[in-house]
Amino acid sequence: MNYPEAERVDGLILWNGFIGGPKAAPGNYFAKFKSGIDSSEVPFTIVADPNYKTSQSDYDEQFNFLIKLRDKSTEVMKAIKEIREVRQQMNDFSDRIGREMPKEIKKETDTISKQLTAVEEALHQTKAKSGQDVLNFPIRLDDKLSSIYNAASAGQSGLSKQAKDAYSELEPLIDVQLNTLKKIMSDDV
Repeated sequence: MNYPEAERVDGLILWNGFIGGPKAAPGNYFAKFKSGIDSSEVPFTIVADPNYKTSQSDYDEQFNFLIKLRDKSTEVMKAIKEIREVRQQMNDFSDRIGREMPKEIKKETDTISKQLTAVEEALHQTKAKSGQDVLNFPIRLDDKLSSIYNAASAGQSGLSKQAKDAYSELEPLIDVQLNTLKKIMSDDV
């Protein structure tokens, strides 16, 4: 009953964990079963837990919010992957050229690398190499986003004002870094 998880980057250490797939809200759905060329579609209903007095609109609001967080986390993870790929390409290029690299190109790759590192360090705590390292180094935007997701997905009582407020403060900070990366990729790289 869960939707797909947010994209992940192998080897990242997150105090709050990666963002999973949001649970489907109560409602009517279809399941499609395929075997070879044969397929069958079956309707099914997810019913709300009767022990809670949560309205359908509350479930829908919570689900839509969790999807938004999952998608934002995927954007962040893709940005981290892109940064690491570009950095690796620049390092490979520098290694191939070696000492014959013109000073202007060396200076430009160093500048781009520093810009990419600044964005990556804002998005993720790069100093964390084990689960306990985040006790010594503060969590970054990706981990804060995971924390909001964990709080918003817990329980059956709908979405809290605090989760919405926290995300409304965090989203612009993430967008600044993602836009900075886009600018680096389009203008400098």
